[in-house]
Amino acid sequence: MLTLDDKRRSVIDPVHSNELAIKYLPVGLFGATVALAGLGVALKQFAILYGFSAIYGSAVAVFGWVVFIILTMAYLIKYIMYPEAVKSELAHPVSGNFLGTLFISAVLLAGLAVPFSLVFARITWIAGTVGGLVFIYILSSRLYKGALNVLDAAPPTLIPGLTTLNAATAGVTMKFGWFGNEVDVILFSVGIAYVFVFFVVITYRLVHRPPVIQFLIPTLLLMSAPFTVGFICYLTIVPKVDLFGVVIFYFGFFIYAVLFFSVFKKGLPFMVSWWGACFSTGALANAALRYANLSHDIVVKNIVTMLVILLIILIAITLYHTISKLLRKQLFTPVK
Repeated sequence: MLTLDDKRRSVIDPVHSNELAIKYLPVGLFGATVALAGLGVALKQFAILYGFSAIYGSAVAVFGWVVFIILTMAYLIKYIMYPEAVKSELAHPVSGNFLGTLFISAVLLAGLAVPFSLVFARITWIAGTVGGLVFIYILSSRLYKGALNVLDAAPPTLIPGLTTLNAATAGVTMKFGWFGNEVDVILFSVGIAYVFVFFVVITYRLVHRPPVIQFLIPTLLLMSAPFTVGFICYLTIVPKVDLFGVVIFYFGFFIYAVLFFSVFKKGLPFMVSWWGACFSTGALANAALRYANLSHDIVVKNIVTMLVILLIILIAITLYHTISKLLRKQLFTPVK
């Protein structure tokens, strides 16, 4: 039986109240569905590389869709109950970028849905792509108004550009013909220029200014995403591994290796932002898989194996901690 103090605490403490906890549901939690979609794609490519069943990739894709639908409904409830909290989160110069994970999830999951229903996949991809284009347009307009704090130039600033790159990557599976190919080129052009420009800006901030807050530490691995996602997207337009593709792939791999040991150090607590690290790992694994399937290079094949194992372990650990904190009602709390 609840005591009077327990009842009072459940009213004022979001950790103890289901009604209030959803107010702190972070839009960045959609990074979980991006990571799961990335794992689904990776397992399907891994199956092609080693010749085993793609059922594991399909199972992860279905799970990713279930999580995506639940999160979308939950965030919609948050908007209905606490519209000001949503507006404040999306207006923030850093957290607002995480909305892009919703659109990335939509286009990647749409690609995984193609074998089941091309019509449904196309509708989802169009919705995610249009949403992503509107999103990058709004955030670009906000950036060019000026007077922004340079300390806000954190790795999540890359997410708007990654939305269009991922849309182009998944777009090739929609089979829209020449029109779809032209749209993919436009998406690639906007996305690659955006992420390369802000990669330089963010690198300057990370080198010359104070370190990012603890919550954003796992997102440092996003610094490799412009190159790994860019590589995947580039191969959808130029279906061969040329020198430019090799350069951006290996540089992305280098940046990931440099930052991985800066991120996962002893004492790093679990945070929702770990999903950003999972997404980045998935992007690198999928880039390596595309490279291995096209080049048949034994060195790349060995790298791929290690990356897929790392991706599975990282997602498993992150998923465990996420569910554990959710069950203890400690997941949806204010970020400090």
